[in-house]
Amino acid sequence: MSRPFEGIRILDFSQVVSGPFATNLLTLMGADVIKFERPPGGDESRTFCASKELLALGMGSAFLALNAGKRSVAVDLKQPEVIALILRLIETADVIIENYRPGVMARLGLGYEAVKRVKPDIIYCSISGYGQEGPERDAPAYDGAVQAAAGVMSITGYPEHHPVRVGFPFADASTGSAAALAISGALYRKLSTGKGQYIDIAMVDATLSMMTQIVAFTSVAGVVPGRIGNQAWSRRPTSDMFRARDEYLSLVVNSEAHFQTLFKTLGREDVLSDPRFADWDARSAHVQALREAIEGALSSDTAEVWVARLKTAGVAAARVKDIGQALASPQMKHRNLLLTVPGPKGLDRPVTVMNAPFLCNEDGPGTDRPAPTVGEHTEAVLREAGCDEATIEAMRRSGAIWQPAR
Repeated sequence: MSRPFEGIRILDFSQVVSGPFATNLLTLMGADVIKFERPPGGDESRTFCASKELLALGMGSAFLALNAGKRSVAVDLKQPEVIALILRLIETADVIIENYRPGVMARLGLGYEAVKRVKPDIIYCSISGYGQEGPERDAPAYDGAVQAAAGVMSITGYPEHHPVRVGFPFADASTGSAAALAISGALYRKLSTGKGQYIDIAMVDATLSMMTQIVAFTSVAGVVPGRIGNQAWSRRPTSDMFRARDEYLSLVVNSEAHFQTLFKTLGREDVLSDPRFADWDARSAHVQALREAIEGALSSDTAEVWVARLKTAGVAAARVKDIGQALASPQMKHRNLLLTVPGPKGLDRPVTVMNAPFLCNEDGPGTDRPAPTVGEHTEAVLREAGCDEATIEAMRRSGAIWQPAR
């Protein structure tokens, strides 16, 4: 099966999450991604895992998740002959992506201006915490710090407790998605103009953009939002987390029609004639009494049973599942959201990772190649760049390149 970005070559100098997530999405759409790693340990995410078996192989689960289908080249970027080699490779590339601190790639001789002289139509994407210019440009940035700086933590958690970070690398994922979209747009633009461009992605910008409707509370209405726990941003008291007999479920009831349906389904039609709950203002003034009515009804059965009843009635409801339960659901299996690829070298079993989060009737996303070991494709890529065996051997002896033992 062909994929939309087949024939596109990306040189990936990023590591950990934000950049690798962007190139993961582009790999799943067919791009040839050559990942440059620092020998001998490679990408830091190779150590992010609870499995001793995978850690011994330098294959942390985080790395496996973001790097299936890519090719790994292990080189010392401080060696002049390596930079000369990469500049030769750039002649064959369409995209470069990096997430070093601003200025690092330029000091290495691989900044946009140097690269553009070799490949004028290159698409060059730089990811940093705060952008390539401005007073914060040199500040170190990781997901947790960016969540704090972008205001995410200020709206996460309960008002009576301290701010809380989102339970996954939200800033990294937002940034990777933004980078993949920007690169895709630049590739499309290049079809009609023949021109490349420079893309400056700031993690704080990308994170704020994912909160567009929340930002508008301040930018449009002049209100600074705070923490509201599990309540929806509609501020409807019936859109929250509620306890059934055995566990919690989430309800999203924002309209009057759904409010009526909810209490009819719960067998509490009396609530509909109670003046304390006559409209949304009254309901918000009597939140605790409303919660007691809902949870009193829900306590008569399990969350699973109630979710089934409410869904049938047309009310949005879901059990609070753990990741394993979410992945095991029949709907997720139907969506082909999980992708099984061969295990990396040293692991004699396949591994299952996330596919791209969309389906296509043609040229759908996916890969059938495993995540690479550190430097697994160094020699193959050097040969593609025109290096002969003597040159490769000399670079290996000097420590400029690194290839794992066969």
